[in-house]
Amino acid sequence: MKKIFYSTIALAFFALASCGKDEPEAPSFDVSVAHTEIAVNDSLAFHFHGDADVITFYSGELGKEYRFRDRTNVEDLKLRLTLGTRVLYGAQTNNFSILCSNDFEGSYTPNGIKEEQWTDITSKFTLSPTPAGGSTTVTTLSGPVDLSEFVKKDKPLYFAFKYKSDTSATTALGGRTWRVYDFNLETVNADGGVSTVATARTGGWISVDIKNKANKWTIASTAPFVFFAPGNTSPSLDWAISAPFQPSLVNPDKGTLVKAFLAKTPAEYKHAFSMPGHYKVTFVARNANSHGDKEVVRELNITVK
Repeated sequence: MKKIFYSTIALAFFALASCGKDEPEAPSFDVSVAHTEIAVNDSLAFHFHGDADVITFYSGELGKEYRFRDRTNVEDLKLRLTLGTRVLYGAQTNNFSILCSNDFEGSYTPNGIKEEQWTDITSKFTLSPTPAGGSTTVTTLSGPVDLSEFVKKDKPLYFAFKYKSDTSATTALGGRTWRVYDFNLETVNADGGVSTVATARTGGWISVDIKNKANKWTIASTAPFVFFAPGNTSPSLDWAISAPFQPSLVNPDKGTLVKAFLAKTPAEYKHAFSMPGHYKVTFVARNANSHGDKEVVRELNITVK
């Protein structure tokens, strides 16, 4: 019995020792540069010392930062909207409103629209002031207006234009024509970088008619991209709802493969920066096999003028 016990321990010991031998060693790898300040568009050579199975380069530029390699959601993100409108003809007031929602369930039907799920944000904008019965060729731009309060992690954000009119005796006394020329939805990150989320043309608008089928929002491929032109004097209630937006969702930053597995390690790697700034350049050197992997990270601070 003792022999069996000791034999089992010996086998376990040798198995562990064998596994330890098969695990890869940490790469013996380092990086150096001749200088840490360069001019825009000048090529900087990164000199390699040592070896690794795989080497990946993160320049530190937008979308290529090592610290954001696993990031899928941006914090401290601001959302802003610029709206451009024109109103023409007719005499009724308050026909047009703009709303947003984090709770709309994506059913673009009359029954799918629940007013309590939407927040009216019309008062945040200055709309076209054309007098009753008048016409205009001037677009009233308003914004950018901060809508960051409506950015919710893991929840989509929808926008809607709502048109509501009452019965009128004549067209001249009826609902007005509303045209949306600009809908510039943008995000601003903590570094001041601006990204376009959607425009009036790319908003993915869908028209939902609730009352008066003869009148509805028109979605066009040229300006005005979204507009409502009442065709009769009957009351109308119509919505144009955007596609869902998730402004805080991002793709993880990507590195550039400098050396692939089994390839020869180059003596250097060259890169040119197209914009001035301070960049944290990162090289990730990795050894791997079927038993695991080990890596080392080397960082350099580069100033581009």
